[in-house]
Amino acid sequence: MSAVQKDAATLNAVESIGGRRVYKFRASDGDFDRYSDRLNVKGWRVDGYNANGVILFNHDDGAEASSAGAEPQLPIGKGRVYVEGDALMVDVEFDDEDEFAKRVERKVAKGILNAVSVRYLMLPGQYRQNERGGYDCDGQELLEVSVVTIPGNARAVRAKSFEDEGEDIVERIAARVVELLDARAEAKSTDDEEPATEEAAEPASETEVPPAEPPKADDEEDDKAKGFNASDAAKSFVEAFKSYIRGV
Repeated sequence: MSAVQKDAATLNAVESIGGRRVYKFRASDGDFDRYSDRLNVKGWRVDGYNANGVILFNHDDGAEASSAGAEPQLPIGKGRVYVEGDALMVDVEFDDEDEFAKRVERKVAKGILNAVSVRYLMLPGQYRQNERGGYDCDGQELLEVSVVTIPGNARAVRAKSFEDEGEDIVERIAARVVELLDARAEAKSTDDEEPATEEAAEPASETEVPPAEPPKADDEEDDKAKGFNASDAAKSFVEAFKSYIRGV
């Protein structure tokens, strides 16, 4: 049986492992793809792939170029696949000594290229036609993984890592903190400017002891702290929160 190629979405989280940049992709899941096939996530045979682990671009394994007498396209990186939850995942490390591979990596890092595709063989006796006209497969052998330009999986949506969107979240939290602090300060200022409307009380007797002032709440004392600035406080919060998230 000929090999099947299927595209899937990326998670595109980037990790630094021993100084190496490793990109984590979602390679396949168990839901219907655009070809109406369903692949059992637990049915992947990946030992053969992990022993070789080549990452190609658009499934170009060099065979067509070689037959035409042209220079074949070499692999652009190495991959390691594994099952995680309800998906087949692949960690991709690009070849930083290959100019084309470096170009592909830059586009992946920028989110211009967002998808990978798997090429596999359905194992004999482990697939059957389903109600959509495709195949349900209980066991399949992974042959190779490619970074692709046009994904074939409807779930080809990028989920950003903290480096991609986490700092934006922190900035938005900080902006909201500033809004709340400014609103609180404005409300307190308005309360302080309102004139007293209490009716004149009868003169107290000479022996009457005036009531003691209630203790001030901690937040009132904090608001009157000299030099307090909501924007500066929010900036300090942003830096502290970023450091906490990064574990530094």
